[in-house]
Amino acid sequence: MATTREEQTTAPTTAPADGVGLSETIRELAPTEGSRIDFTFSGPFFAGDCQLSSGRLSVFPDGTAQWLTGNVMSRTGNDSWLATFELFDDHGLSLWRFGRISSPSLSPPFAVITWDSQNELFFPAFIFPNIARASMAYHC
Repeated sequence: MATTREEQTTAPTTAPADGVGLSETIRELAPTEGSRIDFTFSGPFFAGDCQLSSGRLSVFPDGTAQWLTGNVMSRTGNDSWLATFELFDDHGLSLWRFGRISSPSLSPPFAVITWDSQNELFFPAFIFPNIARASMAYHC
């Protein structure tokens, strides 16, 4: 006698706790001296109770990077948006992965902030000419 397994047909009630987003920007030409590379991430992105509308990762030839978001918020408050960025060459090979950074506290519930991280992201400056794309792994 064969048994049947009942499939779950209900959708989850919350967004996944984490995700990965690729930059929309892909640099195809070698950067000019002194220039920066801007990688844009258009959302919205959802993780758990948090939402990020968009962001921009600016990478500079001196080995620093800056992350600037659009609006970020949490439905429940007392959360933070956590992000890790990875830089790739034009063949998709990983060049560098930054440590995790976190937004300020997203409190009270539904409070919307703009998150501008400065002096938190560093990489070996010699890889700058080879950077072509970025990814963001995120969690709330």
